[in-house]
Amino acid sequence: MIFIPALEQLDVTQEVWDHVTEMAKQRQIDDEVLLDVQHRASQLGRWDVVYAISYLAGLETSVLIDAEDVISIDWGTSGQVQLSPPVGCIAPFKLWVHTHPGFSAYWSGTDTHSLSIGLGIVQKAMVLGSPGVKCTHNATMLPVSSSSLRISETGPLSEWSEEEVIRWEDWYANHFNSEEVIQ
Repeated sequence: MIFIPALEQLDVTQEVWDHVTEMAKQRQIDDEVLLDVQHRASQLGRWDVVYAISYLAGLETSVLIDAEDVISIDWGTSGQVQLSPPVGCIAPFKLWVHTHPGFSAYWSGTDTHSLSIGLGIVQKAMVLGSPGVKCTHNATMLPVSSSSLRISETGPLSEWSEEEVIRWEDWYANHFNSEEVIQ
């Protein structure tokens, strides 16, 4: 089992979390309780929870938040999940988050392809990996310093910022006070 601090923030009991972790381990990713917890975690920006569920399942997952804050969750394989907005989602998409369970947080070939295609419709993207969270911002939609590094020097990826991975320890420190994490 993976320890997740402040489960009460998600209105999740230890019993519910135990159920979710068991369903994830069994790759029962269509379980209603698991999907509900993943949805609530996404609403609250609890990317640690989204990553933990993905890690336990050994499958990549994707969360897309549209212009009206509608959250869509998708599951892929152990090595791939694509940016695929469901019918009815409203662009521009505020955020696309996906996981690399057990692997580094980096922009893979599939990811950069999705970012290239999403240039006109995605504002921000994140990849969650074992070391932490990697973000990128779309300079055509959000303010990005002209001096910031870019994923590529040319083409559509030159509009996406290249940001350092935020280690999980630092992510927790930014999202909780130290007493909450310890308890």
